[in-house]
Amino acid sequence: MKIEILWLLNLQIIYIYAINCKQGPTCLITRSHKMKTADCYNREFREFPQCLTSDVEVIDLGYNRIRKITRSDLSKFSSLKFLYLGDNLISKLDKDLFEDAYRLTTLDLSLNAILTIPPSIFHLPYLNSLYLKQNSNINIVKAVEAASPISSPLIQIDISKTTDAENPTNFPNFGLMPLLTTLNVSGNFYFNVTPGLFMGLCNLQKLINDNITVAFNDTCDCWRVNYWLKTRQVQFTRFICLIAESQCTVTLKDEDLQLFSQCNIKFEAIKRNNLLKSICIGVGATAAVIIIMSFLIFLYCRKNRKHKNKPAKTLDSIGDDSPLRMKTVENIYK
Repeated sequence: MKIEILWLLNLQIIYIYAINCKQGPTCLITRSHKMKTADCYNREFREFPQCLTSDVEVIDLGYNRIRKITRSDLSKFSSLKFLYLGDNLISKLDKDLFEDAYRLTTLDLSLNAILTIPPSIFHLPYLNSLYLKQNSNINIVKAVEAASPISSPLIQIDISKTTDAENPTNFPNFGLMPLLTTLNVSGNFYFNVTPGLFMGLCNLQKLINDNITVAFNDTCDCWRVNYWLKTRQVQFTRFICLIAESQCTVTLKDEDLQLFSQCNIKFEAIKRNNLLKSICIGVGATAAVIIIMSFLIFLYCRKNRKHKNKPAKTLDSIGDDSPLRMKTVENIYK
């Protein structure tokens, strides 16, 4: 009796769940770049959709009215790689929000009202693109310090327009980030800028610093930063210096150059590890093919051997009264 009651309750829950999914806003399920995608852009969602299947790899929830997201909202999406939450009303992110979203490669939290971000974001093992732009007064510096050293393989970060003239902050010290190629800090207000802040970004290719207001610790650091970025062939807008270049030297501190050297060493180690993984995968795949082919050849040879060793039937081996012998003899004398 109890089992029947539980079964009926489960059916009722499933029915209510299905009705709610049909009544609320829905997402368009498609395939993009061979990945299952939930297109929920501009669908008037006020909370994270509960009716998506767990095998979704891309979720676009941009331009909705979502205010809060919890760990349970993301926990079932074990294959989630791209999450777009830009242009919502999110103001708070729980510390454990992304604990189960370890496969994320791209995270967009732009155009929200977020004040703090969990340091765990900077430790997602596959995250290579992070967009936090236009979250006014979000405390990037505090999150980066709490996460240090950053372990995510980030390639691009966008923190543009996250400060204002009334609330300037230090320039974030990202430490060693050898894979970072693009950093967008445009429209921000920073102080305590030094050349050392760029030394851990040894593969930086593009610094987007349009409309930025900065205060350097040492007025000559302005020229040193310009010189360093230009020497490294980084695309950037030259910082406007308040002192003549002739009054400064562009010599960098030994500790800054040492940090740059450490970044390069770490980058080379990452390259070696990636190469080793590729070789191991290639060797493993080759070995698997060889094993399979060897097994098939073995089966083929074994089958042929059995066929050859099988005794052929002759007239002598067939009994005198055998119908087969009699028929064979008749055919011979015809």
